[in-house]
Amino acid sequence: MTDALRLPVRSQDTTLILRPEGELDVNTAVQLQDWLDDYLDGGPRATTLVDLSGLTFIDSPGLAVLLAMRRRLADGDAVVAYADPAPQPARLLRITGLAANLPVFDTLDEALRSLDAG
Repeated sequence: MTDALRLPVRSQDTTLILRPEGELDVNTAVQLQDWLDDYLDGGPRATTLVDLSGLTFIDSPGLAVLLAMRRRLADGDAVVAYADPAPQPARLLRITGLAANLPVFDTLDEALRSLDAG
């Protein structure tokens, strides 16, 4: 059984940075979905950066939650980006073609600079 997904959050200037840690899979995707529901219930959001460096594994349900996050935040006129994917998540994003269609940055600093530039 997969351990619980950890979801530490911090802010840098006007950007909320979420760094999921562990495996984002069929057993833990609901945790991220619940976090997203609570986050969106808190009111309008401007910029959210998902630091993928703490994820050791993502499967298709996990990927679906990341895509839902982008869609739901964009529906509220918020900006979301993804940064620093660990090797397995980076490979999954690449082979599914999502790396070319989502704002995925190689490093957290690169993502923050791009988001600050607007």
